[in-house]
Amino acid sequence: MIFDNFQYKKSLGQNFIYDLNFLESIVTKLALKPTDIVVEVGAGVGTLTRCLAKHAKTVVTYEIDKRLEEILALEFKDLANIELRFNDIMDVSDFPSDFILVANIPYYITTPIIFKFLKNKGCRKICILIQDDVANRITAAPGTKDYGALSVSCQAQADCKITKLVPRNMFKPRPNVDSAFVVMEKRIVTLPDNFDNFIKKVFSMRRKKISNSAPVAILEKCGVNKDLRPEQIGVTDFVKLSHEIAKTAVIK
Repeated sequence: MIFDNFQYKKSLGQNFIYDLNFLESIVTKLALKPTDIVVEVGAGVGTLTRCLAKHAKTVVTYEIDKRLEEILALEFKDLANIELRFNDIMDVSDFPSDFILVANIPYYITTPIIFKFLKNKGCRKICILIQDDVANRITAAPGTKDYGALSVSCQAQADCKITKLVPRNMFKPRPNVDSAFVVMEKRIVTLPDNFDNFIKKVFSMRRKKISNSAPVAILEKCGVNKDLRPEQIGVTDFVKLSHEIAKTAVIK
């Protein structure tokens, strides 16, 4: 195999999946159309990229490890619909006007990438392969131990679901945790500029009553019980509260 002697970089979170059949089972669930443009974060060994290219019109794949440049150019030489770019995705701002994001990303950059593309108007769907504990936090329901600021921020802007569990033995090198594939279907929503700050503030006091984070008058106006803790409040109510609080400029 071309990657037999490849030196994986732990600092880049390099854990690759080589099983094309397994990756195909993931990609099938995305229901890609022949007209779709996919932006992929982390080409890696190119196995997921190759599966995506079978279903999409174009795959623009970003890879930060320039050691892979010659290898991937050779790997993709027979696929004209793959555009290979060696950039840090966090430094990129020029994206297609309508695209689907697909990413196999390490923990340390998961949240920044999610928020970058939640805010990108051209991205209509976010599909990410991440650690299972982060996936559980993104999709958690109110009243559960995993429900928190990440749950609310993501679910306020997208319908989030885990579509496939990915055991650690599917990766090389094998990580210490299992993973999950999460699909976030974005919705057209308007949130106040203070939304993220408000949610972070509220969940920094998750064991205290919501009245410690929001004025009682606003809670009553939104129909939220002032004695509830943040983890007991649904996403819709948080959106209502954030709009009302933005009007009063309580949260900066």
